[in-house]
Amino acid sequence: MTRADPARVQRTLASFAETEEDGGRDLWTAARRVRDPELRLQLEHHAADECRHADLLRRQAARLAERHALPASAPDRRRDYASARPGVEIDAHGFYSAGLIDELGELEYVAMLHVAETRAQELFTDRRAEAADDAELAALFDAILKDEAFHVAYTRARLEKWRALGRGFEVDRALRRARRGRWLDAWRRLGARAAEGFTRVALLAAYWTLLAPFAALSRSRRPPPGWQAPRAAPVSAGELRRQY
Repeated sequence: MTRADPARVQRTLASFAETEEDGGRDLWTAARRVRDPELRLQLEHHAADECRHADLLRRQAARLAERHALPASAPDRRRDYASARPGVEIDAHGFYSAGLIDELGELEYVAMLHVAETRAQELFTDRRAEAADDAELAALFDAILKDEAFHVAYTRARLEKWRALGRGFEVDRALRRARRGRWLDAWRRLGARAAEGFTRVALLAAYWTLLAPFAALSRSRRPPPGWQAPRAAPVSAGELRRQY
């Protein structure tokens, strides 16, 4: 990661910061909704971790910008092409902007959270390997990965607790939905981008196969520039009969 373009690394860190911050906001909302006191404390801890990660990543991006004289990265507030329902936004973490736990319930929310945090752990592990030659950045990812391990562990433990209470079918179904939802979102985003690309290709093809030949034919039939002798007026049928 550090061998790449510093501007790209800076943008990546700023993007990570936004993702963590969005996740923290969603988790604070969820913590206020849950009934279980232990789960509430875990979600509050998780939310605090996400917000702290966002601050650490943003500071690292700022230091990188200062070191390489780069412009400061503005938060990218754009949303993905895909949203789970029309009119409902999802944040950079893949969560709804509000009220997801009310719609899914605690079990499905924790399953979704477990899938998301497992993916985040894999992502940060890859970034840590790429940052092996940068002690400062490697230390940052080490700190984040320590928290990610806790996030994956407590969500897994909570799911196993529900499984032990006889809700194994619900747990498995929720995990399948969470994983399938991520694949479907990726497929939809790819489809949206592919549709845009196909539209551009189709328009170009239509131009070169239909419009361009007609335009060339029209130009070929234009009279040459300069003065032209007037065309003879057409002879009517009556005049032709008088002549003969």
